[in-house]
Amino acid sequence: MADGGTSTAGARRTASGRLPRVLLVLVALLAVGWGVAWTMARSRVEAEIDHRLAVMRERGIAVVCPERSIGGFPFRFEVACRAPRLEIAARGVTLGAAGLRVVAQAWDPFLVITEIDGPLAFSAPGQAVDAGWSRFRASLRWATDGLKRFSLEGSELTLGHTATGRTLRLTAPRLELHLRAGGASGHDLDVAIDAVGAALFVGEQRLGPPAADLAATVTFRDALPPAPIEPLRAFAGRGGRIDPIRFTFSTAGMTFVGKGGLRLRDDGLLDGAIAVAARGLEALAGEGGRALGRDGAATAGAFLLLGKASDDPDLPGRRLDLVVENGRPRFGRVVLPQMAPLFAPIAGRE
Repeated sequence: MADGGTSTAGARRTASGRLPRVLLVLVALLAVGWGVAWTMARSRVEAEIDHRLAVMRERGIAVVCPERSIGGFPFRFEVACRAPRLEIAARGVTLGAAGLRVVAQAWDPFLVITEIDGPLAFSAPGQAVDAGWSRFRASLRWATDGLKRFSLEGSELTLGHTATGRTLRLTAPRLELHLRAGGASGHDLDVAIDAVGAALFVGEQRLGPPAADLAATVTFRDALPPAPIEPLRAFAGRGGRIDPIRFTFSTAGMTFVGKGGLRLRDDGLLDGAIAVAARGLEALAGEGGRALGRDGAATAGAFLLLGKASDDPDLPGRRLDLVVENGRPRFGRVVLPQMAPLFAPIAGRE
């Protein structure tokens, strides 16, 4: 009986001693298998990139990614290159940046995260864009049937746009932009923007306050998928509805809240109305008036002179409506300059 018990205990110790070795072997086999699978997937990613770039070249879009590398083993794929550049020769369009990194996790390939190193430069006939930042990151959530969500965030952002000899420049310590497919059909485009401490300049002259916070949401009805050529014209052809529009603009102790909707017409002009209410207008008598500048203070002062007490709980304060008819905006009874069409009319049509 004793010998039998000793033999059984010895067999158990032997089996328990083998278990760690078996587990180590299994882990080693899994690691080798995963390494082989990752390497094969890396080759497929590289081949797919080459294929996409070749297709784009056939369409007249040249994308250059110098010193391209693919890494990220074991749990992600990271494509990086120095000084990436895009060029559409037929349209005279160029786009370039200092560096690019695109990352996808192995367990979630439908989420792609991109980091871009500035400065960035864009040029097209008659216009140019330059941008710089301390941090710029974008994420793209997609599915087999198209785009689901796109987000970007930037820190210490400076964005300049030059056209017809005039430079418009935006600065913001923090800026976020989010795009999402929405609506019952998934063809609406929901846009949200959040800017903190933003300032706008025309040339060297500041336009408006030295710092302002803006939060806005806009829905473009039936805007997806966007047309590859002249997307604004195609959007107008689908009805061009931009509704609802909601925003909050805060600066120098004053807050302006608006809601409404617009329509982009076939001729590139806008129609619609946005109700705006203002609070904290007493700040106009002090630092607020100086911060807004002459034009900004005059616009805010219109709420005191022409506005009425709002009866809309969503718009507390003194209210004025911004109405746009045939591309001509008026703020209360104050008529503003005619807006330019957002796209050129078709030749032979008014």
